[in-house]
Amino acid sequence: MSRYDWMEDARCAQVDPDLWHPDGSGVGYSDARRICQGCPVQQQCADFAQQTEGDLSHSHRHGLWGGQLPRQRVESGSQRAGFYAKRRQQILRLAANGDMDAYQIAEIAGVDVRTVWRTLQKNREQMGKAA
Repeated sequence: MSRYDWMEDARCAQVDPDLWHPDGSGVGYSDARRICQGCPVQQQCADFAQQTEGDLSHSHRHGLWGGQLPRQRVESGSQRAGFYAKRRQQILRLAANGDMDAYQIAEIAGVDVRTVWRTLQKNREQMGKAA
């Protein structure tokens, strides 16, 4: 299964892609927003945009993704960054006790065990660089 499989279910894949990238000719995002509202993969689309755009400012983001304008995605990304930081802290705190395996940590943190493994690996790499 590809991490892009969700795109097959995207409603935007069925219509003109220019709707999501207006050229400034006075045509806005209204049609795109209407299509996004009922899309079954709207959240996956928003997550994909956040992962792809990273910490870009709104002026470097383009188009409507997951029903969000560039400025909305910047704001949403800031909120998500706080969420991910708290989740990372929780995973590291649970792992520091040393009495739980990755599966137990994943269950308590409400994440997939792969998220625990990746978080711990990234932490080890960062600690190695700091030494």
